[in-house]
Amino acid sequence: MVCLKNSYPSTLVFGACFIATFMIVYFQILDGYADTGFLILTGNNEPVRVFRNQVLNTAERRKPEQNATPIAKDQNVIHFEKLLETRRNWLNYACRNYYKNKTQPSVEEALEAGGYHTRNGFLIDITRNVSICTMAKVACTNWKLLFLTLNGVNVSAFTGDDVLGAVGHYGITLNKYSVSEAAALLSNFTNVIFVRHPFDRVLSAYRDKIEPKPDGHYWKGYGESLVKKYNTKNESVYTYPSFELFVRHIVDSDVSTFDVHWKRYVDHCQPCSIQYQFIGHQENLNEESNMILKILNIDHLHEFPKRDKFYKMAPTNELRDSYFSQLKPELVQQLYNKYFEDFYLFGYI
Repeated sequence: MVCLKNSYPSTLVFGACFIATFMIVYFQILDGYADTGFLILTGNNEPVRVFRNQVLNTAERRKPEQNATPIAKDQNVIHFEKLLETRRNWLNYACRNYYKNKTQPSVEEALEAGGYHTRNGFLIDITRNVSICTMAKVACTNWKLLFLTLNGVNVSAFTGDDVLGAVGHYGITLNKYSVSEAAALLSNFTNVIFVRHPFDRVLSAYRDKIEPKPDGHYWKGYGESLVKKYNTKNESVYTYPSFELFVRHIVDSDVSTFDVHWKRYVDHCQPCSIQYQFIGHQENLNEESNMILKILNIDHLHEFPKRDKFYKMAPTNELRDSYFSQLKPELVQQLYNKYFEDFYLFGYI
């Protein structure tokens, strides 16, 4: 630009020329930093890299929330997140030890090993990229209700039997995908798992499925056969499948043949291959489940269902001593050995 003398006062001419020259140089600099950006200092003397489109479109890009005061996290959430981190760290450490001399399976290999029941146990919300590996006797009906709700199903009038049928009808499990597709989803999802003390789970399975119920499905499938299996030819010691008899059956069976209601966590949810961001404990079921929903920002959609919606029996942990006192210490040790991986991986040791 050439600044010519004219009738305007010299100070005005000099000022105009200075401003015009400054603007030309300024935009040339911006052109030079269009891709790499340049550093400026904020009011707090903190360096920030700025790009040309940010400078030229500041008014368009400014959003009200950028200047809003950040909302402090709830202290309960902070405490729970630290607890989750501790559980994840322990699981990772335990898995490294567990597979110290073995090759750790990939997610796809783990799903293949888990088979139908593992994929069917994963409930998914494809819209929010969230999954949970449900375990029988670990509030699985409650989680099915929740995930049906997240998938837009009205469950207000459901009974316990309705829930199981609805899960299959609405296709909210991984079973509708191939193994490779399911593995890809889990690798990109936020994954949740809930566990409980392994002995409590075994006892819960017995009380719900095996304890004397002459008309029950499991009585026909397991109760009568267990009585026949453990009775000698000369005497009928067992007239019904006592808790001791049930535990003996588990101890004598190969883990690969376990019914889904007492199948081990390590086999069903494959926690050393599938990454779980949330590891909850049923011992604090309502508090932890609702905290997880809050962290996932879905607590406004549905509160975690209460236990007594479908279950009327006394809580299993209140009866543990009375049942396990019926067992000889050697049998308790054998049961512990059978579920050792579950005790170890989830810190119940």
